[in-house]
Amino acid sequence: MDITIAILLVAVGIVIGFITAKLTAKTTDVNQQEVAKSEQLEAELTQYKQDVEQHFSSSAELLNSMAQEYSKVYQHMAQAQQNLLPDSELLIKIPFKDVKEPSLVQEAIEEVELQALAANDALKAANEQPNDYVAGSHGIINTQQAIVVDEKASA
Repeated sequence: MDITIAILLVAVGIVIGFITAKLTAKTTDVNQQEVAKSEQLEAELTQYKQDVEQHFSSSAELLNSMAQEYSKVYQHMAQAQQNLLPDSELLIKIPFKDVKEPSLVQEAIEEVELQALAANDALKAANEQPNDYVAGSHGIINTQQAIVVDEKASA
């Protein structure tokens, strides 16, 4: 009987080991799939961030070149005015004299902050009481007459 119990225990051990191996393998496959999916999503996010950064960079370059072209147009107009209308009181101002290249991220952050402040101010203004009240007494209700009327009523 000792041999049959030993063989039976070995068979049960093999079955339990086989079941455990299958369950562990499925969990490992699921974990590997989840890790692969997570890595793919991270790669897509990184690519998206690069695309956004490239878009803002090219937009900044285009805006910078547009500002330089406008500056050239204003300078041309100012020179033409000085040459053609020297006695004129009209003065053309050149708004784009100094071309600075600010940080795109900083500009975007400032724009979002300004929009948030504007939305917050609009929300506060909608919730506040209107400011059309008269300061002090406006004289519509005369308190002296009210006292006289109360005395006549009690008499």
